[in-house]
Amino acid sequence: MALLSDQFEFTRPQALTLTAGVLQFALGWFDVFGLDPNYHVIQLGVGALGIAMAWRHDLARMYGLALMLGFGMLAFSLNDVTTESFLEVRTALIGLIITLARPAKRAPR
Repeated sequence: MALLSDQFEFTRPQALTLTAGVLQFALGWFDVFGLDPNYHVIQLGVGALGIAMAWRHDLARMYGLALMLGFGMLAFSLNDVTTESFLEVRTALIGLIITLARPAKRAPR
């Protein structure tokens, strides 16, 4: 586990959740892909949720599961190929990676 201090430890799923949350928030804040403004609101919300849920291991896993199921269902429900559908597939895969990531073994002290 990556030790930030003696009392505060981050696991891999927590670090991935924090990274995904910050990236989602940044992509929602800055208009990188020229998306629909409503999609920016969704990205901001998903990013803020990821940042908030990264502080506990079980919540980080739940965030990954929610991304995988929520955005996976959205991606399969669409019939056309757009930038939004690509981002939905990408977000579902990020959720899968967060859900399946193993916590690191404890480092010897």
